[in-house]
Amino acid sequence: MDPRWRNAVLLVIVAVLLLAGVSLRVLTSQCLRQTNPLIVDQSEIPDSLDPGETFSTPGWAAVQQVYQGLVNYNGSSSTNFSGVLAQNWTESPNGLQWNFTLRTGVHFSNGDPYNAYVQWYTFYRSLLLASGPQFILEQNFFSTNFNASNPLTYYSDLNNTTAANATLANDLNSWNFADPNASEIALMETPNQSFQVLNASTIELNVGYGYLGLAPYTYLLASISAPNSYAVDPNVVDANGNLTEGVPNSYLATAMLGTGPYVLSYYNGLPGGGYSLRPDASYWGRSAAAAEPWNNMIQPANTTVDVVFQSSVDITTNDLAVGYVGSASFAYIGPATVKELQGKACVVVQALPTVYGSTSGSWWIYLDQNVYPFNNLSVRAAIAHSIDYHQIIQQAFGGFATQWVGPVPPQYPYYNPGNLAPYSYDPALAQQEIQASPCANGACAGLTIKYAYLDTGIDWAETAQFLAADLKAIGITISPVPISLSELYEEQALSSGTCTTETAANGGPFYMGQEFYTSDYISPDDWTQNNAEYSGSANHCMSQYNNATVNNLVYAAASDSNSTDLTNYYSNMTSLMYNNYTDIWLVVPTAFGVHSSLLHGIIQNPMASAEPYAFLFNTQYAK
Repeated sequence: MDPRWRNAVLLVIVAVLLLAGVSLRVLTSQCLRQTNPLIVDQSEIPDSLDPGETFSTPGWAAVQQVYQGLVNYNGSSSTNFSGVLAQNWTESPNGLQWNFTLRTGVHFSNGDPYNAYVQWYTFYRSLLLASGPQFILEQNFFSTNFNASNPLTYYSDLNNTTAANATLANDLNSWNFADPNASEIALMETPNQSFQVLNASTIELNVGYGYLGLAPYTYLLASISAPNSYAVDPNVVDANGNLTEGVPNSYLATAMLGTGPYVLSYYNGLPGGGYSLRPDASYWGRSAAAAEPWNNMIQPANTTVDVVFQSSVDITTNDLAVGYVGSASFAYIGPATVKELQGKACVVVQALPTVYGSTSGSWWIYLDQNVYPFNNLSVRAAIAHSIDYHQIIQQAFGGFATQWVGPVPPQYPYYNPGNLAPYSYDPALAQQEIQASPCANGACAGLTIKYAYLDTGIDWAETAQFLAADLKAIGITISPVPISLSELYEEQALSSGTCTTETAANGGPFYMGQEFYTSDYISPDDWTQNNAEYSGSANHCMSQYNNATVNNLVYAAASDSNSTDLTNYYSNMTSLMYNNYTDIWLVVPTAFGVHSSLLHGIIQNPMASAEPYAFLFNTQYAK
């Protein structure tokens, strides 16, 4: 080749490479405008930043960045656990005693030490707060009276409990848990209490004092992975209002100081506000993390994270598209938003396994069995078989949902052990059932039934419209009424002894409506205690299903670790509710992880609250 041509070709190649380099830089800038801090749009605001009080997804998402517990889920597993503040643990042969050996050198971000005494304080403080998540611990544990021969339990006399709680609250407020004296240590070492200190670096959890009674609990590690078991610095509580039994601490509600990889540097709990998480320069876990590189729960943080409370789906979608945010937390992401984001060059939209959707929310239709016409089995059966589930999934959810059989959600332990088929769309059977009911021959056509549905997106509005059309075909008229999430929670509760669903509140009464449950931790009994047992939050004021056999099976299953027994328990529960048409099990929407294509280090877990489905931001980085 002529040297002149060769040089010309080289110049062209260089020019092309330079242009390509410029293009890549521009593309990178558009995909993510900044890498430190990472910015996250979050649709919902935490209910509290106190790990003993928070009982919402955004609250857990924030708390888990700053506070730590004894153990937590290992990577993406929902059944295996890694030690966090605990180095290791052992379980007694009968499953009633769990000994946790704590890591050495752990301290809070202010330098205050962590030890078994602090963990003992944390557990009992959480119980005395008597807030929403208290039930997670009260399944197996209860307050203490320091009486080894006659210990306090969930079923103790109320007067004895009240007196013991007052003494315990005073102890928690007055002892020095960094360096307790001999008499205080002796009380914390008292046998036969829920949480027993063995020495400064070992604590024993004694199962059997909660409402499940003296029985092992299969999902104990999952239950103490919840934030209300996370270590709280007694000195911080003492300096900011102390502990008052049953009363939230106003300081800890908006401030955080823990042992975790982040410190909270800013918080504004108003719409449009947010919070900033800064890596803790003195984080205790650096050496431990180097020795356990596989343990993501103790790794130090890479970058600062700024979470912005942004409730507008349109704004969040645009923020992702133009690279303003690295990831997003949607209260609910519908098919239209999914398809829009899937068309963005710099955005990853990842459909996750069904267990993620199960954990986020599995949905059903409740029918109040105490109210006409839902007190008739044939009416409930007719409704179940009149619904075109395929139409709802394909048209309302764009195909991003699956039908299920409750009460345990898909991909959970002991889901539908009998492999019962989901309720079928069978117009002929629906007509046969309705003709065998009090609604035969159009007898219920003049009865308009208000149907409450969650107003989170067009998909649920379309679902309500499809339901109205389907039920009209069997002579039942429903009037869909949109309600907010807070109103749905209100509907689940009692007001002066009366279920809100039975009143005119929020446009009711609602003897029929849309209901769902979101997991506190992955276990089948977390669901059945809420949607199958009579007093459950997602049953009592909704379907009001009260079956003594099912009630007993719920607690028998929660206190049994034998897999054969559990298969039988959950099979019977599922079959009894299925054949009773207790609830019309509807759909499990597909969960999605949404983030910038330049965001790396995301470790997803179905129980994770930070987005996109991550426990911690600590391993995340952008480049």
